[in-house]
Amino acid sequence: MTTTDFFIPRSIDEAVGLLVQHGADLVVMGGGTIVMGMVNDGLLFPAKAMSLARAGIDGVREIDGAIEIGAATTIARLAQLGHLPILAQAAGMFGAPAVRNMATVGGNLFAAPPAGDIAVPLLALDAQVELAGPRGRRTLPLDQFFTGLGRTARAPDELVVALRLPQTNGRTAYLRYGRRQANTPAVVAVAARVVTEADGTVVDARIALGAAGPHPLRARQAEAALLGKLLDTSSIAAAAAAAQAECDPPTDALASSWYRRRMVGVYVRRALEQIRV
Repeated sequence: MTTTDFFIPRSIDEAVGLLVQHGADLVVMGGGTIVMGMVNDGLLFPAKAMSLARAGIDGVREIDGAIEIGAATTIARLAQLGHLPILAQAAGMFGAPAVRNMATVGGNLFAAPPAGDIAVPLLALDAQVELAGPRGRRTLPLDQFFTGLGRTARAPDELVVALRLPQTNGRTAYLRYGRRQANTPAVVAVAARVVTEADGTVVDARIALGAAGPHPLRARQAEAALLGKLLDTSSIAAAAAAAQAECDPPTDALASSWYRRRMVGVYVRRALEQIRV
């Protein structure tokens, strides 16, 4: 890595100060899995780099009933969160073990890829993103964080420092379809959370999709198709059809847009059927 300056800040304030001082010339690293891949491929030659590994933004803690996940927390650590099964499942399917041990949750969001495997279950869990910059800190819902292909609501002088998951209820399911069983990009990923009354009527629903648009997204029309209904064959079919209609999948080397759209319908139906059982 041909850098002339490598910074290891010991606090968020120090990290933000370095980002303000050096601006776009400073490459920010979490675990380095994205940056080093680009360096090894000859796509990036940073003169200045900053690692957030010791900035005090790792770990998982409970605060006033909510779960806070530091941005430098590794994907491997997320895979151990048994009380958040859809997040643990997604993390366990993320890359190879060596990648999971290095990659961070903040880095996965920072890059805003179309698939964004970790963002998919986080959307279903109503996660919020905390950003820190020279103007202080702000928090916004994760479904407002992604703004387009490779773009987020993060300002150039801000850092992703934490995620917050409110107390949630309901049943959940996570499904991911790839060309291989493991260590492969997603063709489609689906996370679902459904809350029902005692009589089975759906009162709240979240359906999140990965690799089905320019960034991880919520299938809001599919969610609406479930509200006020019993979670049965009819409502599940309506939600799957709505998700298939509202998504806008990319075409790439893995799959065509047409094929991904069909798989969105299939996997939304399967996820909801898992919850129904």
